[in-house]
Order: sequence, then C-alpha cells, then structure tokens
Amino acid sequence: MRLMMVKDIRLFRRDPLQWSQFLIFLGLLALYFANIRHFTYDLYYIGWVNMVSFLNLSVVGLLLSTFTTRFIFPMISLEGRRFWILGLLGVRRETILWGKFLFAVGGAFIPCSILVLLSDTMLNVSKLILVGHQLTCVVLCLGLSGIAVGLGARLPSLREESPSRIAAGFGGTLTLVISTLYILVVVLLTALPTHFYLAAEYARASQDFSGGQGGVPWWLTLWLVVGTASSFLLGIVATFVPMRIGILAFRKLEF
Repeated sequence: MRLMMVKDIRLFRRDPLQWSQFLIFLGLLALYFANIRHFTYDLYYIGWVNMVSFLNLSVVGLLLSTFTTRFIFPMISLEGRRFWILGLLGVRRETILWGKFLFAVGGAFIPCSILVLLSDTMLNVSKLILVGHQLTCVVLCLGLSGIAVGLGARLPSLREESPSRIAAGFGGTLTLVISTLYILVVVLLTALPTHFYLAAEYARASQDFSGGQGGVPWWLTLWLVVGTASSFLLGIVATFVPMRIGILAFRKLEF
C-alpha cells in the first residue's frame, strides 16, 4: 500500500496541469482568509463571526469536493491501461483502493486544515469552534475521499485517457453532486446548533453584565452534542459504504 501511494504521489507531482490548478485555488482562498479581518462585522454581533467561519468552512469543503472529483475519481479509470502490471505483482484489489483512499485523505487534509485554521485565527473564534472546525475537516476529508474512490471503482471509464473527460462524465458528475450534498448536511449539522448555542451564551453574558439571570438551555447543549455526533456518524457512513460498493465492483471488474 505504501508503494501504491508513492506511485500516485509521483504521478500527481509530474503533472503540473493537475496540481497547479489546485494550488491556484488554495492561494486565492488563503489570500481571502488572510485579509478577512479588514471587515468589521465581528465588532457588532458574535453570530456574524460564527456564520462567516462556517461559510468559509463550506467553501473549503466545496474546493475539496472539486479536488476529489477532478483528481481522485479518475484514478481508478486511469489504472485500466496499466492494470496488467499490478496483476503481475499479485496486489489485492482492495489494497489498491485503500491506498488511493489514504493518498486522497493525506493530500486533502493538510491544505484544508491549514486554510480553516487561518480563517478561524483571523476571525478570532473561540477554541471550541476552532477544534470543532478541525474535526469537521477530518469528517469532510474522510467522507469525500471515500465517495470519490468508491464511486470511481464502481463507475470507471476504462477507455478514456483524459482525467478531465473522466471527471466530466456521468460518474464524475454524480460524485460531485453527492459530495456537495454531503458537505451541506455535515456543515448544517454542526453550524445550526453552534450558532444558537453561541447566541444563548452571548445573551447570558449580556444579562450577567446588566444584573439579570439567565443561562444556556439544556436542549441547546444536547442539540450541539447530537449534531456533532451525527456528523461523525454520517462521515463514517460516507466513508465505508461507497468504499464497500467500490471494492465489490472492483473485484468483479475485467480489464
């Protein structure tokens, strides 16, 4: 599996047309996040900070879905022409898929986590939100990688040699749609309870300052815990179900 990952890394590195596109988008987002403190909406209401931070997280997730659809989904199809070499090595087909999955997760998590960390640092969010965003990044990377690799093995295009055409086909379009829906659900599961929880904490702090009494309702805390747990559960499902479907289809695939 390590050798398979090294092969994929070298192929990706030797194709500037692929990694240069991803690098341009990362640079533009980093430039935006680095200058986000020039806006003054965070001075008026804490809810704006939370909303903008989760919108930035969503943008990073959408960028990641584009990356997995454009670069990870076609990887199985591109192996079709060279699969006889892998057959001579006696490599199990499951090893090939899991190697590409780990390559996708490793290549996606590092830049995405750095971008989200830069955004949260510039917005000066609380440590709880910062840690929650990093955990959401892990869930997004695992789920999106599983969707791209699993559907790539289930819906390969073995006669096509262009990665861009493979990604633009039916399988790539389906992968992008499912990935987008997955991002929306994961972000909403954590963003909505976090927004109301922070609003309740802000109201409690205002009441304490004015001499009133109040507190965060227990059901908001429960909603926050359930939402976070649900996002983790959805991430596990989005990772293993497509991978299982892809492995079963890849075992029966004839090149």
